[in-house]
Amino acid sequence: MRNRADYRDGGEVFMKRNSFYLCVAAVAFLEVAIFWLSVELADPLPSVIAIVVGILGIYLAKRYVHEVIEDERTEKITEITALRTLQITWIGLFLFALWIIIEALGDGVRHFNRQIGIFGFRLLVLLCGIIVLYVILSLYYNKRYGA
Repeated sequence: MRNRADYRDGGEVFMKRNSFYLCVAAVAFLEVAIFWLSVELADPLPSVIAIVVGILGIYLAKRYVHEVIEDERTEKITEITALRTLQITWIGLFLFALWIIIEALGDGVRHFNRQIGIFGFRLLVLLCGIIVLYVILSLYYNKRYGA
């Protein structure tokens, strides 16, 4: 049974770290679906309940992870993964913002769809803010750890 993600040890069910991360992803997708439902119903209560239940569920699931969740190797892997995720997401959102602005142009500058174009420009400003935040945090941690 070593190949299975979940296994029993002394009557308790434990899961591996990757199974826990898949559980977190499933909870996140479920939260988005419930939020969408809340917007459709114009009632915030399902979202509030889902967030509280989701946090409790993740907290309880983390207690049943059999492996050590954080050691130096997994911490380094997490750092690299987070940085690559940020880079790929930033590039994807940047290209999406440019595409929105180009679509807003339509037949040219004279036919510019202002509402859609403004959304694209706001997204670009947000992405620039992410770069500024990254630089500020980089300076902070370089100073903190003496780099």
